[in-house]
Amino acid sequence: MESILHQTLEGRVVTEAEIVHDYVQLAFGDGIGVSIFNEMLISPRPASVGTLVGKIVALVKETESRIEINFADGSRIDIDMRPIAYRGPEALVLHRQGLPTVVWN
Repeated sequence: MESILHQTLEGRVVTEAEIVHDYVQLAFGDGIGVSIFNEMLISPRPASVGTLVGKIVALVKETESRIEINFADGSRIDIDMRPIAYRGPEALVLHRQGLPTVVWN
């Protein structure tokens, strides 16, 4: 079964990407956004959050220890989902206009 992240993000373009205080916020248009609170890496390195704007999400993979957002150009975001990577009560939040917020905690 496909994850809610996969269903929501696949094929979408990152329209905004910024660091807000101590977390990363990505927007995909149409009222869809992701806030990432856990430790994450952007590959290939070095890459900044701003370089994600304009990239198309090709695939999202989720396991217990990691969420991987892969882009069509071969770059990706790896979000650490291990308990040690948590900086607060939630790891990730998916916002969808008109639909319930989804929280990974």
